[in-house]
Amino acid sequence: MRLGTVKQFDGSYGFIDDDLNHKSYFVFYTAIKEDGYKNLEVGQRVKYQLAQGKNGLQCVNVYLAESQERI
Repeated sequence: MRLGTVKQFDGSYGFIDDDLNHKSYFVFYTAIKEDGYKNLEVGQRVKYQLAQGKNGLQCVNVYLAESQERI
């Protein structure tokens, strides 16, 4: 899985900055795989995968970097 930092998130969608290539990728709240209320905070560390979306690559299977849950 890739690692990154939440750049922006408004409760519905946002962007994650990738650690490896420093590009920003779109993330939709349905991609968050944590239990409970699905939200991301600016500056939060996450792990995720990239998949082809309608308008290019986007984040999927998003977990908090501290989470021990695996896919």
